Amino acid sequence: MSMMTTETIIRSPIVQSALDYWKSKIINRMMPARRDIDPCEIPQLLPWLILTDVFYDPPDFRYRLIGTQVVAQARQDYTGKRFSEMDHTGPASTVWIDRMKVVRTRQPVFSAPPYSGPKAGVATVSGIHLPLSSDGWTVDMILTAVDFAMVLKTRP
Repeated sequence: MSMMTTETIIRSPIVQSALDYWKSKIINRMMPARRDIDPCEIPQLLPWLILTDVFYDPPDFRYRLIGTQVVAQARQDYTGKRFSEMDHTGPASTVWIDRMKVVRTRQPVFSAPPYSGPKAGVATVSGIHLPLSSDGWTVDMILTAVDFAMVLKTRP
């Protein structure tokens, strides 16, 4: 749940690849725009990505796109839903708080929220929220990469 620092160690190849791709799209500005993100360049990441719209008055977020692997771990496909419309994604939730940090800081935010979905065997969740901006200053979308580590089953 903390903001990225140079000391942050990312153990997920999915999360690291998303961060590297995002960084490659920054050219003489604080953050890339949505138009800079080309799904054809990152097909291996698409199942693990979430694209969220940012609203300011009042503050809110909306799931624009949710990758297939993220949906598979969730309770349902929340595409098109605003965070304020759902019980578990309101202003006190980790997903809201982390995205508000992105909006305020205009910087990537690493996140390791507790898993609360329906699937058994998920050990940890790690993700990174990456700001996108049409005008180079105001965060209007957030690109998130999520990875789910499963509990390894051992033989008795």
